[in-house]
Amino acid sequence: MKIKSIVLVSLVQLILSVSAFAHFQQIDSPMAARDAASTRTVGDVKSMEDRVRHLEQAIGSGDESNRWLDRIEISGLIEIEAMHQSTDFSDPAQVDEDESDIDLATVEVAVDAGISDHVDGHVLFKYEEDELFVDEGFITLSGKERFPIFLTAGRQYLPFGNYDSHFVTDPLTLVLGETNDGAVVVGSSFAGGTVKVFAGLFNGAVDETGEDNMVDNVVAAVSFQPFESVIMGASYTSNLISSDGFSEAVVTGTGTVTDMVGGWSAFITTSFLERFTFIAEYAAAMDHFKAGEIYDAAETREQKPAAWNMELGVSVLENLELAIGYAGSDDGGADFLPETQYGAVANWGIFNSTNLALEYLRADFDDDAVETDTITVQLAIEF
Repeated sequence: MKIKSIVLVSLVQLILSVSAFAHFQQIDSPMAARDAASTRTVGDVKSMEDRVRHLEQAIGSGDESNRWLDRIEISGLIEIEAMHQSTDFSDPAQVDEDESDIDLATVEVAVDAGISDHVDGHVLFKYEEDELFVDEGFITLSGKERFPIFLTAGRQYLPFGNYDSHFVTDPLTLVLGETNDGAVVVGSSFAGGTVKVFAGLFNGAVDETGEDNMVDNVVAAVSFQPFESVIMGASYTSNLISSDGFSEAVVTGTGTVTDMVGGWSAFITTSFLERFTFIAEYAAAMDHFKAGEIYDAAETREQKPAAWNMELGVSVLENLELAIGYAGSDDGGADFLPETQYGAVANWGIFNSTNLALEYLRADFDDDAVETDTITVQLAIEF
């Protein structure tokens, strides 16, 4: 802030110098100078030095918390990915495929503003899949320590699922359940922050057939941290089909479903022996979707999707982590969620806030009708 003030004062000094030079050129006699001086009022600043001094006082005045630049934080993420994927089809009539690519995978820039002790604003700009958009934008009202309840209103990721992972590729539970939507979410913490609860209202991308487009969906979550090394939780949504990925599986002509189907999720993440981390999560629909509503309109069987993910990671060195993972799904469609998926990843912190990851994943879809082998290299920085 001090540097910004010095730069601003220097610019003003330059402007005032030019202005003063022009003014003195206009005053070419003692009489003119006296006339000019006589036009000043009592409240005028009588010299360039006085003006600069007043400007410095104005910039430096006020409490530190009232300086808006000091209340804004900017952070971000850049991910570059290179991949090679081989696809094998069990049908001999289909030709196996190979593809590779190098691209800018993700760019995120977050702006967080501390408006006051109880009001914060957040905006997240994101570039992904050749699109630039506002991924998050919300205002949070909080009671802080004296009244540990907060309210967040705006576009946000709903508190459904946890989605911890060591891998570059998103876990299957995230693909099934992650939901970004306009919502109002309230939350609180108890027992020194070891117990957290959330509840919210949202509209949802998918509605019931014949129903109005209303804010009539709910989400709720609870998490526990009984020990420093263990965190677990569960969550519920009344509209699972409105998740970012799953909503694209609706194949009805109206983009709606006959009956709304809720979803539930549970997770546990634990660290042990100082270097190992175990992650497990499960997410599933609570009822069946009607035949022909998701994946394939010609499907004659009702579907009840579920997904799970398990990972075990170990810190080999201070900046090197290795992990293996196993995941799968039920009723995941022909190409939406693989029936089984397993692989390994290495994360190497090559520099401060810079990570290089090497990942291998094997995925089997639809009774092994399609099998994919994918190698991904990711270079990522955070700032």
